[in-house]
Amino acid sequence: MIKDIDQLYVAQTDNKVLVYSTNLKDFVISLNSVAKNLKPYMFYYRLFKKIDYMEHVAEDGRKFYLQKVI
Repeated sequence: MIKDIDQLYVAQTDNKVLVYSTNLKDFVISLNSVAKNLKPYMFYYRLFKKIDYMEHVAEDGRKFYLQKVI
């Protein structure tokens, strides 16, 4: 494993990883292009401090599973 990676965020739906990033801000920006009606970056920043897994339901009804892996 690469030792320089401190964080890894992934978003998956239908057993497929759609978005991943090692930076939360870039992750939220990339995810916004796939899943609409996201909350602001600071919401996810605060929530990922407390938990490492959450669900997001997009406007079209698709469920996205957001996870902080590392």
